[in-house]
Amino acid sequence: MNHADKAEKYFSNNFNCSQAVITTFATESGLDEELALKIATQFGGGARKGEMSEAD
Repeated sequence: MNHADKAEKYFSNNFNCSQAVITTFATESGLDEELALKIATQFGGGARKGEMSEAD
């Protein structure tokens, strides 16, 4: 599966656009896919509006 197909699969499964893209390249970057999903969650629309909060 190529990168575009993998990102589309994530996005089609209700993940936001940043989660889809970052997770697609996670293993190549040395990240676990689950961790990549968690990291990218904050960038799904909230970051541009300054709505990021600290994780507990």
